[in-house]
Amino acid sequence: MRHRRVAVLLAMFGLLSADARAHDWYPLECCSGQDCAPADSVERRPDGSYFVTARGLSAVIPPDYALWRKSPDGQIHVCIRRLRSGGEYLVCAFRGPGV
Repeated sequence: MRHRRVAVLLAMFGLLSADARAHDWYPLECCSGQDCAPADSVERRPDGSYFVTARGLSAVIPPDYALWRKSPDGQIHVCIRRLRSGGEYLVCAFRGPGV
C-alpha cells in the first residue's frame, strides 16, 4: 500500500513539473505564470505588423517592434495581459529565425 502511495505522489509530481517546465523559459518580467503562450494564430499584415492571438487574447505587434526576444523553439510566443478595463496589451513577444 505504501509503495502505491509513493508511486501516485511521484506521478503527480511528474505532471506538475511538466506543466512548470512549459513556462520555465519565459522571463519573469513577461509572464506572471499565465500571460505567455505559443501563438494560436499569426496574421502578417500588409503594413508589416502581426496580428497575434493566444489563449483567446489578441494583440498587434507593430512592424517596428524592437523588443522581439529569441524563441527557443523557433515559434512565435506572446505574453498578453487583459486590463481591468477590458482591453488587452502586449507584454513580450518571442520569435525564431525567419519570422
